[in-house]
Amino acid sequence: MKKSHTKQELLEAMARHALKHGLNSASLRPLAKAAGTSDRMLIYHFGAKEGLIRELLLFLANDLAIRLDGALPARRAKNRHECISEIVALLRTGPFLPYMRVWFDIVSSAAQGGRDHVQAGSVMMSGFHAWLKERLPQGEEQPDALASSMLTLVEGMAVMDMVGQTDMADLAMETLFPK
Repeated sequence: MKKSHTKQELLEAMARHALKHGLNSASLRPLAKAAGTSDRMLIYHFGAKEGLIRELLLFLANDLAIRLDGALPARRAKNRHECISEIVALLRTGPFLPYMRVWFDIVSSAAQGGRDHVQAGSVMMSGFHAWLKERLPQGEEQPDALASSMLTLVEGMAVMDMVGQTDMADLAMETLFPK
């Protein structure tokens, strides 16, 4: 008889699988196997594949935010350049690259009309926007606009990194947010 898993344990196991193998080919059977359960038990816990994917995406986003908080100093940045450069440098390291690959799976599915991916991606971006605003230097006059600009630049830089254009991405960061 298989061990009964909590929803949290299932999400943790499926997140490890997604970070290793991506989401584009995520189907119930491989996710269930990775979680040590059956596809029927996943449906029992999450209602449907769409609900499972939505909860998995939000779990991964929360996990990334926790890891970023743990890796970055618990303070506001001294200036705009420090704020964005710390985040970009961290996202380019080994522990965070799998999250970026999964993010591109989410964006790809959203671009193809995946409603759950669009919704989850929107929630994730809103969460990261709020997280970034808390890291901005004290006294910024337009924190919403600045966080939006920085988040958009980080996303663009991630795309450039994925296609081998890191130098171009760095130039954009230095131009828009000089030291």
